[in-house]
Amino acid sequence: MILFDELESRLAGLALRHPRPVLSLAAGLGSLRNRLSRRWPDPEQVRLLFPSLTRSEAARAAWRIAALEARNRLLVQCIRRAGAGPARPLVRVSSETFAALRPPLLLGTFHVGAIHALGPALERLPGPVLALRQGRLYPAGPPVEVVTTEGDEQSRAAVFLRALGHLQSGGFVVTALDVAPGPGLAVPCLGHTIELARGPFALARLAGVRIVPLVARWRNGNVEVEVEVETGEALAPAGEMEMAAASARWLESYLLASPAETGLGLLRSLLSRPS
Repeated sequence: MILFDELESRLAGLALRHPRPVLSLAAGLGSLRNRLSRRWPDPEQVRLLFPSLTRSEAARAAWRIAALEARNRLLVQCIRRAGAGPARPLVRVSSETFAALRPPLLLGTFHVGAIHALGPALERLPGPVLALRQGRLYPAGPPVEVVTTEGDEQSRAAVFLRALGHLQSGGFVVTALDVAPGPGLAVPCLGHTIELARGPFALARLAGVRIVPLVARWRNGNVEVEVEVETGEALAPAGEMEMAAASARWLESYLLASPAETGLGLLRSLLSRPS
């Protein structure tokens, strides 16, 4: 498998010049690697989350999850080197969908699909955007501002207050729901337990705003890459645990319809937490 690591590392420079075909090539290598090793993930791990799949269906889902992981990993390398430029021409957003979003609004992401390609899509939201993430991949520009949630409890509290003020002034806040830097909320998902970050749900409750799940997926496999942003049903402001449980139900429904969109890290996290 060292060969695959070396091939992938050499693709980064080429992907900056030809992102679409090279990212597709990375996906192909990731799928092949999984077929040969039956690891990252193992098909039986996929069946533990999706027991309705046959063994052959679970194997195909594992190939696609490995392809997704490889393509996302290479995209992150490109973004770290050159910012959002390589990803921007790949992102396709429904202008009607985004135009219908009205701030103040909290957009919640999960580690599924083409999550790292969401950055350029946020630039097209109809209002100022404050994106919260663990560390910065690249320096974003208006109308998007990225703030890191890394740091101690005091630093996270300052970020929380800033995000709350941004919502109260009529902006968009975008943050991952399935990354809990501090105490999280444990809720059921896919027969296991997922720990969701408490912060986004506290923000929505205090600001009285809805949460809209936001995801992206690669389209057309190894032929053409498209990122199509989708919005799920809005989660009305309620108690934090109620909103967390509703978000987990939305995620479960989304992944049951498309198991291969499960991020490898999310899969491992779910499997590590029994029901």
